[in-house]
Amino acid sequence: MQQLFFDLPFPSRISQAAKSATAHHYEWVQEHALLSRRGLREYSRWDVPEVAARFWPHASGADLELGMDIAGWFLLVDDQFDGPLGVQPHRVARIIQELIDVVYSPPAVTAKESLTSAASGLASLWSRQIRGMSAVWQHRSARNWEDFLNAYTSESVYRHDGIVPDIDAYLSLRHKAGLENVLIDYAERIGRYELSAAVLALPAIKKMHNATVQVVNVVQDAFSVAKEEARGDCHNLILVLQHHRNYSREEAIEKSKSIVRDHTDEFLRLKSQLPALFDTAALPSSDRETAYVFVDDLQSQMKACHDWCRNSGRYSRVITARPDEPTYLEEMQL
Repeated sequence: MQQLFFDLPFPSRISQAAKSATAHHYEWVQEHALLSRRGLREYSRWDVPEVAARFWPHASGADLELGMDIAGWFLLVDDQFDGPLGVQPHRVARIIQELIDVVYSPPAVTAKESLTSAASGLASLWSRQIRGMSAVWQHRSARNWEDFLNAYTSESVYRHDGIVPDIDAYLSLRHKAGLENVLIDYAERIGRYELSAAVLALPAIKKMHNATVQVVNVVQDAFSVAKEEARGDCHNLILVLQHHRNYSREEAIEKSKSIVRDHTDEFLRLKSQLPALFDTAALPSSDRETAYVFVDDLQSQMKACHDWCRNSGRYSRVITARPDEPTYLEEMQL
């Protein structure tokens, strides 16, 4: 466990169905060649099933399995861009385009055997993610997937050119690069509800959504700074603050805590205003019910990220490697 701690004013919760879904998840990562059986020993120390069980504490069965699989896919694929690949923008762009094509292609069109491991895993996720969801929701989530995936290319350009993005540029890129927008979409899919256009249009809901993304990203950066620093990667808020503002490590950590506190304070302030805002917007009771479920899911995701990062072997173990060396558990077919 890391000593770093963020005081997030939300309850810690975890699904009691995590154990029964874990076996499926480990089989799934091997089925799609994301990881071999040999790599499972170290991967199990990351406790990926736990982060899914915390992100979606009310989920069970196939829904929780889907949550575990998206978490595992992201972490394993994300690591592939460490090291040599991460400084090859043209190669990254080709890989990313194939993944984007998966999201925008009908599931039956692309044969599984023609896909790379990363694309095969994503095809499995996407086909299950859209099940039962409206065309409007699918389009919204596809755009979030596209933004997230394209961020890999943007990051590789910065690395290739040896540029440390300024704070505003970093936060703007990080807002897309952290997958959190996609994971917030998963809250609706796993919770089996959809927010109406009227709810999504409310400024307060947009701001609470944004606050959640920022909190998750900043918290994850703070816990993973040793991992990025060890391989010479500048894409971490702590390192960006140290570079551009000449902060010490302690000052940068305190600044990150201040940023998180500002966002959670705003989140709670807006939450307290929701009943009056819903009345003003004349929202029907069904829209209000799903909106409150959504807000509760946002709280779960913020707290889950903190609790898991603080305990996971992925971040408590410092990976020492040169920038030109990969730090993934195993090389994946990309």
